[in-house]
Amino acid sequence: MFESFFNINYWYFILFVYLFIGFLLTREVAGFIPRLMSVIGWPIELSQRISGTKSLPYLFLFPNILIFGLFTFLPLFMNFGFSVTDGESINFSSRDYSGSDNLARIVLETQIDTGIENMENDKFKAAIADTFIFVIFQVPIMIVIALITAVVLNREIIGRAFWRAVYFYPVMLSPVVVAFLWTLILKRQGLLSQKLIEWNWIEEPIQWLTDPSWTMFWSVFVYTWAHLGFYMLILLAGLQSIPKDLYEAAEMDGTSNQRVFWKITIPLLMPILLVVTVLSLIKAFQAFEELFALQVGWVSLVSYIFETAGLRGQKTTFGLGIAAMASLLVAVLLILLSLLQFYLTRRQIKL
Repeated sequence: MFESFFNINYWYFILFVYLFIGFLLTREVAGFIPRLMSVIGWPIELSQRISGTKSLPYLFLFPNILIFGLFTFLPLFMNFGFSVTDGESINFSSRDYSGSDNLARIVLETQIDTGIENMENDKFKAAIADTFIFVIFQVPIMIVIALITAVVLNREIIGRAFWRAVYFYPVMLSPVVVAFLWTLILKRQGLLSQKLIEWNWIEEPIQWLTDPSWTMFWSVFVYTWAHLGFYMLILLAGLQSIPKDLYEAAEMDGTSNQRVFWKITIPLLMPILLVVTVLSLIKAFQAFEELFALQVGWVSLVSYIFETAGLRGQKTTFGLGIAAMASLLVAVLLILLSLLQFYLTRRQIKL
């Protein structure tokens, strides 16, 4: 069977049968080109005849819905199952139902299993605190720099297309590649420490990614550098959608550039800014790949979930359940942010 599957003559036969069936089903089609198209696409036309035109869009959507359900909804339901069970195995038949115990293990001050101080609660709170600090600094910086970059690259400057590509290029890089490049710069014997020593700015090398005084700063810097181009592109598209007549009228009236920016650009760009703000918030709470590969000196929420689940290290009886419960709490937060985006967008459109 497998030999025939890889045999080229087998595929020639399948193609012949396919076209022959199409030829028989399209005998009533007039014209060479229309009939050729009908012969090639006979499964679509046949399904349209059987189900009608109204159900045809669902036929095209079915493969996407199937993939989306398999890789999104199924893991979501499995994750909910893990959150209310205990055990090291991922097989539900080998796991014991625990109800809300995993929630208590990451919320209560006292460990419900031993009665001693709950260290898991402290780890979860520390991850929340560090993540909120990261989000509070990273999101505004990202939005401001992306807006300034988009405004500059929307003007008639030399090499505008080149600079747009330069700013967008980091978005296309793998997070691991981004982390590797910046690790070469920021590690203890990296380029930055060596240059600062040569300039007599510091006396000894600094491990920028693990030093408590610098790790958050460089986390925000690298993450902003890696994702800036995506939000810059969205804002650039928003700027280009603003009618140029408004700017021409303001120029004829002698309006200053600052007043044009605050009275024309920002109000008309506000719906796009709202979308960018919420998207960057959601992305910041999900920050993981670059930070994990950089091995920064703090633990984000997603990193906490990753490590607690036993994906890196030894699995524990309650680890997978605690990680699943923590991920559900993060999911609720992201859902609230998404609903906020929908609400603000609809409200802005009505205005």
